[in-house]
Amino acid sequence: MQHSKNIRPIHEIVGGRNIDLPELPGVYAFWWIGDRHTLLDANRRIILKGPKEQPVEVEYRDWWPRDLAYPCLYVGKSTNIRKRFSLHLKRGSPGRLHEAHPQNHKAVPNTTSCQLRWGIEHVFPLNTDPLTLIERQVGFSYRTDFDDNAIAERFFEEDRLVGTWRPWFNIDSER
Repeated sequence: MQHSKNIRPIHEIVGGRNIDLPELPGVYAFWWIGDRHTLLDANRRIILKGPKEQPVEVEYRDWWPRDLAYPCLYVGKSTNIRKRFSLHLKRGSPGRLHEAHPQNHKAVPNTTSCQLRWGIEHVFPLNTDPLTLIERQVGFSYRTDFDDNAIAERFFEEDRLVGTWRPWFNIDSER
């Protein structure tokens, strides 16, 4: 999943209303395949709600393992890779879905399933066309080969990859 040969640019996956992905359960990842400096020069600070709703500042850092082809943005699991991919991007909603907060507080997500779109809009608060940015600068990979005890194995694989690849948009508040 993490090798460049397995990571497809978003613009190669989507075309019109079509999404060239399987309707199978699996684990997936979104990757920043654009210029790394563009990502690292973006807004890397966010204020999350911590214990007792207290604000907690987090800085997204260049903490990805060096053996990854690209920085990992988000890791997830789903019972339908194609549908989940679509929910992340919300391609039917042009422009921004989330207003940038002037002090970097986490915007309330448009849905509970658009973490990639939300994250891109947070780190690029001045970008008015996040879908084009995503199509040009983000890649996607997945695996669906979970045969035995698949639900449990997908759960553990997602957690392992989040811990190993350290994707920015998987960070959430502690309660």
